[in-house]
Amino acid sequence: MYKNTTTIITANYNGEKYIEETIQSVVGQSDKDFEYILFDALSNDNSKKIIEKYKKNINVIRYKEDNGLYDAVDQAIKISKGNIIIWLNSDDILHKDAVKNVKEIFKYDNDINWISGVNSYIKKGFKFSLIPYYYPKKIIKHGYAHHNYWGFIQQESIAFKKKLYLKSGGLKPQYGNAGDYHLWKTFSNVSSLKSFNVKIGYFRSWKGQNSKVQRDKYFNDTKINKSFYSLRIVRFIISLFFFPYYYFLTKKILKNNKK
Repeated sequence: MYKNTTTIITANYNGEKYIEETIQSVVGQSDKDFEYILFDALSNDNSKKIIEKYKKNINVIRYKEDNGLYDAVDQAIKISKGNIIIWLNSDDILHKDAVKNVKEIFKYDNDINWISGVNSYIKKGFKFSLIPYYYPKKIIKHGYAHHNYWGFIQQESIAFKKKLYLKSGGLKPQYGNAGDYHLWKTFSNVSSLKSFNVKIGYFRSWKGQNSKVQRDKYFNDTKINKSFYSLRIVRFIISLFFFPYYYFLTKKILKNNKK
């Protein structure tokens, strides 16, 4: 029988500014049947005080030093009980139906290993969503799911099976700030990314987060030649072409699972 247990993972360090909103978006899910793991790397702000307010709603809390975000996420995934993983950073939030919709999509087709939903954002306090993007397997596999090429895969809009993560080898510390970018590449060696018209997570942009230094570090750690014309407009046009398919398939899945 198919098991669709879901684990949500958050790694935090000095995230007092948004961590409470992040936690609230998790505990406020319409589907309450999930595991929540939150690792804090011994924050020296008010993070622990905020986290402790919600300890009854969090299955696993750990206060311990780690070797950075990707190390913490990797450790959390390896101890998780869920078959499906949703990775939510401590300044982002989940859509209220994220768990419910993700579980129903994976239940629809057991051959699906990872999915991408609608790209969603929070900028200057304003929350909005675009469309689910189309990501060909070869584009991801060869490293072209990059800002300067096809466009990055939005981590907050991704959900994946734990067995895919383990089979791919997981996050690697040698990839520095671009761990998720390289993780998607290894995923694509095993399975294709499937897009659906569901909202999963919202990526938040805020002052001090997207500094030029951090952005350049991320781009450098992708280890890709950036001297190329962006194909993001091509991605958008092709994704618009596929949108009716994503829309009606997703509608069919969610409708059938309500019966």
